[in-house]
Amino acid sequence: MEWQKHRLMIGLAALLVLGGAAIWAVRTRTGDSPVSTTGAGAIEGFPEEISRDDITAIEITRPDEETVRLEHGEGGWRVSAPVSSRADQTSVDSALDKLAELSLDSVAARSATHHEQLEVDAAHGIHVVARHDDEVLADLWIGATRSGNTAVRVEGQDAVGMASGSIRFAFSRDLKDWRDRTILDLEADQVRDVAWVGPNGSFHFQRPMVAPSAPPPDVDAGAEAAEPVPGDWTMVDVSYVPTPEATDADAGVPAAPPGPSTTLDNFQSSKVRTMVSTLARLRAADFAAATVTRETAGISDASARVTLTMADGQVSVLRLGNAVPEATDQFYAVHEGDDTVFVVSRYHSVRISPTSAEFVGSAAPPPSEPEGGAPQFDLGGAGGPGGQIPPELLQQIQQQLQQQGGHP
Repeated sequence: MEWQKHRLMIGLAALLVLGGAAIWAVRTRTGDSPVSTTGAGAIEGFPEEISRDDITAIEITRPDEETVRLEHGEGGWRVSAPVSSRADQTSVDSALDKLAELSLDSVAARSATHHEQLEVDAAHGIHVVARHDDEVLADLWIGATRSGNTAVRVEGQDAVGMASGSIRFAFSRDLKDWRDRTILDLEADQVRDVAWVGPNGSFHFQRPMVAPSAPPPDVDAGAEAAEPVPGDWTMVDVSYVPTPEATDADAGVPAAPPGPSTTLDNFQSSKVRTMVSTLARLRAADFAAATVTRETAGISDASARVTLTMADGQVSVLRLGNAVPEATDQFYAVHEGDDTVFVVSRYHSVRISPTSAEFVGSAAPPPSEPEGGAPQFDLGGAGGPGGQIPPELLQQIQQQLQQQGGHP
């Protein structure tokens, strides 16, 4: 028969058809199927263009979590639900950018049966609603990422589009990541006075203004004098109880506790400078649960505190509370004037309530020097009498060290 003459060609054609159908099915399931119609018109209700300046509120709902509402007002962006606090501007900017850049690359599916697989259903998707006052600019379900694009479904629609680029990360954030973690934001060089008061003692330091170093000889003598500059941190007063270092071994009882100390041996001003720099840019590790109050956090007028006074007279006070339950390395803290109860790391808690050890350096014993002033080098039997370097060789070594900037 005629068809038998062309059965090879017919078989190849059938194979190509079946292969194309299989590829189309796979690409449809993974959200990679291109369509002849692109752009927002390919899916009803898909936002064509959103200006980030038009967005005044964003609502983000992740599966099984409370809705986070962000609102823009005179003071900038804030979190208005489920808590009221300043918003983290970097996180907000990321969300605004992704909404403004939203564009439809292709259509992944037309049936609701694909919603779960593409993670645009209520159990897996992130529901994002952008508003301009009462007007809804976008009402979307953000789903899975496939081949660099993101599944997006318009609320109330079965069709699922693939938006260009990865956008889910911009909305998949914990509540704490939408909140501004700034506790203090000061210029450390402008801090002139710092005082710690707590169970470990009281420590008060000041940083006076001093005249700058002498100008070079070639500077015009009639030139205007340079402005004073901040000097080193100096100790004003301290009072703490040193840790007992010995016990009465014969009696088998601890030695009597020492009295309060009013000085810091081996005090290093750089230690204060480092601590002030850390406190001036203090950031929270987390935030206390909504049920935690200042009282339950262990914060009162008697709590450990640090007070920083700026050159212009501005005063900032931080107080440290109890350890966070079931989190031994975190503590509650507040900034006076802010109702927020923050959570800080153990490292930062020590900066708010330090011990005397935080202000001193390790005391290294000075190198010993033999009688006679000149150092002696033992060569283990080599050299002159007693295993010492002969005087003429020692003189050469000293000269070489002096030429290299060393010390004899």
